Amino acid sequence: MIKNTTKRVKSLKIHFHIAKNKKAKVVADELLNLYGQVEPSKAEVIVAVGGDGAMLAAMRESIIYNIPVFGLNRGNIGFLMNEFQKLNLIDRLKDANEIIVHPLEMIVIDSKNKKYVELAINEVAIFRRTHQSAIISIKIDNTERLNELTCDGVMVATPVGSTAYNLSAHGPILPIGSELLALTPISPFRPRRWKGALIKNKSVVEFNIISSKLRPVSASADAKEVKNIEKVIISQKHNINLRILYDKTNSMEDKYLKEQFSIG
Repeated sequence: MIKNTTKRVKSLKIHFHIAKNKKAKVVADELLNLYGQVEPSKAEVIVAVGGDGAMLAAMRESIIYNIPVFGLNRGNIGFLMNEFQKLNLIDRLKDANEIIVHPLEMIVIDSKNKKYVELAINEVAIFRRTHQSAIISIKIDNTERLNELTCDGVMVATPVGSTAYNLSAHGPILPIGSELLALTPISPFRPRRWKGALIKNKSVVEFNIISSKLRPVSASADAKEVKNIEKVIISQKHNINLRILYDKTNSMEDKYLKEQFSIG
């Protein structure tokens, strides 16, 4: 039997949120031995170990306890994460910069008039469920801006989410801290030249589905999906603070700027 000689570092109560991928699991035991593990309700900080998916899950978990989240990259991309280093974690947490972001609230009415409410950190997206294009009307602050958008879908993305699905749909990258949301169509057919819009983060966006029985549509708040929808109302919840910690050498502003010039 091999004796564990790892010395535990104590000074912060940490809850580790470990992703299920192999890269995260292989370091999990060592991190827990070094720094311990407490329940989220007793933690001073949540450390997400994995990729951006683990970070989003940990951020959702943090809402209940109003504690910050620090990401350690053991995923594929890890755009929202810090560099993985198993040592000196306590010092990194104490020295980290904090930014505050706010999630979107998605209110959905489905074809049976049932109401769903979900939060999204990245984006709220609606998208067709069959070979038929979706036809959607768009209102912003109760004013109709498009009476018919024929498309595969459309989304509203936060600055945090602007480098994810939104960017893949050719939407704009929004700087962290900007008071804007990206309204981005997904493969628009009519009007062809409409590329989306930048809207204030205090705006209320309403999507109404036209011919929903013939052209069924789903809505998703990040990974939470609702099928056969009739209407979606989206607004940013400024009363909910998501606290994200970053190394001082891992500037999010610089990351977002570099991404705008990336050709990879």
